[in-house]
Amino acid sequence: MNDFAGMEELMQDFLTEASELLSDVDSKLIDLEKQPHDRALLNIIFRGFHTIKGGAGFLNATELVTLCHLTENLFDNLRNGELVLDAVLMDAIFAATGEVRQMFDALAQYRQPEAAPPHLIATLHAALNGEVVVVSAVAPQVAATESAADNPLSSSVASLDWNVLHQALVGSSSVPVQVGSGAISASAAATSSVPAATQAPLPPAGDNKPSQPESNSFGRRCNDIPGNKAPAAGRRENEAGKDNTIRVDTDRLDQVLNLSGEIGLTKNRLTHLRTDILQGRSDSATLLALDESVSQLDMLVVNLQNAVMKTRMQPIGRLFNKYPRLARDLARQLGKDVELVLSGEETEIDKTMIEDLNDPLVHLIRNAVDHGVETSEQRAAAGKTEKSLVHLSAKQEGDHIIIRITDDGKGMRPEVIRNKAIDKGLISAESASSLDEEQSLSLILLPGFSTKDEISSVSGRGVGMDVVKTNIEKLSGTISITSVPGKGSEFTISLPLTLAILPVLLLRLCNQSFAVPLSLVREILSVPPNDLQQIAGKATMVVRGEVLPVLSLASLIGWEQTDKPEVGVLMQIEKNSFILSADGFAGHDDVVIKSLDTFRPKGVAGVTMSSEGEIILILDIKELFGEHRR
Repeated sequence: MNDFAGMEELMQDFLTEASELLSDVDSKLIDLEKQPHDRALLNIIFRGFHTIKGGAGFLNATELVTLCHLTENLFDNLRNGELVLDAVLMDAIFAATGEVRQMFDALAQYRQPEAAPPHLIATLHAALNGEVVVVSAVAPQVAATESAADNPLSSSVASLDWNVLHQALVGSSSVPVQVGSGAISASAAATSSVPAATQAPLPPAGDNKPSQPESNSFGRRCNDIPGNKAPAAGRRENEAGKDNTIRVDTDRLDQVLNLSGEIGLTKNRLTHLRTDILQGRSDSATLLALDESVSQLDMLVVNLQNAVMKTRMQPIGRLFNKYPRLARDLARQLGKDVELVLSGEETEIDKTMIEDLNDPLVHLIRNAVDHGVETSEQRAAAGKTEKSLVHLSAKQEGDHIIIRITDDGKGMRPEVIRNKAIDKGLISAESASSLDEEQSLSLILLPGFSTKDEISSVSGRGVGMDVVKTNIEKLSGTISITSVPGKGSEFTISLPLTLAILPVLLLRLCNQSFAVPLSLVREILSVPPNDLQQIAGKATMVVRGEVLPVLSLASLIGWEQTDKPEVGVLMQIEKNSFILSADGFAGHDDVVIKSLDTFRPKGVAGVTMSSEGEIILILDIKELFGEHRR
């Protein structure tokens, strides 16, 4: 159903602008909580809601207009000094911004948004009338409960006994269908804005209990709600689709246009020279002009390539600005006083990488607030300031982006982590004894590892840090951990500037070229057969006193080895070094990666094309090496 037929383009423009405005409002609200009397901030937030209300009014989104109007009036009273901002009122405001974002989700599907939950409207009216506002620290759960109380039908659906209903439908039991009262958890205010991790479990809907054991459920649990879909793994449902739009500075587009024009002129010059050469002109002047034109074209193509890459680069601050609210909401839920400090927001990174960085950073910030920092009482007892600081920073170092998440909490003890990993059966005691401090800290990245003994709505399942490592490695990045007990911990993520262009080393195997990432190459060396030694049945070679395994490229990709390779590449993958042997080298190049979306063979990161028109596979050495070790 399309409630906005004929207005689709206007709707997309509105959502793009309004979503950015709302994100800016969220970040300004965090600043306002620290400076409640800052009139400049109050004015900016007021104008943000006013602009969103105006666009929604033009589109006839009545319920969105109503909610924005109430919130706008609230900020008008704050500006005039008629209201005083406190933490409870701020919770109500955040619930309103969350509901606005929820309405944006409906508009994105060209549906009229539903009215805001009655409890939220009542809360805003109470605040406007100067009455005492009572809002739970975890607004979404309160909203869910009260919304259900106002909507008996929703309450009924939430607590239906599906076993009894099935029996009534198939006639296997004469037990009547009973519908109890309870709270629905599906339509809560602000659920899209407050991360799922920050929401505590709802209390039981009521005293009604299933009349049949859960094992007899016919494909459903007794508390399932029909039509509800489980969120995509690692991502909330409303975030499942990636944003395919990008804002580009017009100066960068002008640069691309100018370079395209110059390339067009050079192409015309080459076409003219080609005609002269075909007509038999091969004098030195013609050949010199050809050489100059080819060199100029080469320079222009490189410049165009760099200019196009810059259009893909976006300030990482657009991602960072989401997290202060996440940290604030989670800290409120856990009863901690935490401030997230941002720096390096102007650092630019590939837009596609920004999308994939969201989940790892969410996990790391949640862990810093939940595991890393202490409560105010614990900090006071340890002689620290009551407010905990979590620092999220980004900077460019060479051709890499370095992102750090640092906290001033209790830190981690390597021996405790080793013992926990042994208890959970993730490593053996013998293996644990050989780990150094850095390797011990890295155990928290293993699947199933958690320092929590009890599972909460925030952590304890041992999947978060595993997700972080997996997603960072997909971006060809690395993550390292340092920690000082009693002082805090630091997680450092290193990422390439872009994934679109990759420096590679070209290897030859049976007259076929393969590309390996140049970032993994430490050294190129020869592998004479006489220098190979067999240790435990595996080929090894001594390089400057270090014994390294020798793996043939043929064996890694499953080809039959015909000749004995005499060249090798010393590869470094995290802490593992090995020599990759091949038949020969074909040089190195900066290639444009073409992804294989519909079919991706194991160990292949993508493809590219050589100057001779040959298709070259870009190997995922990390995946191939991991398969070999298994």
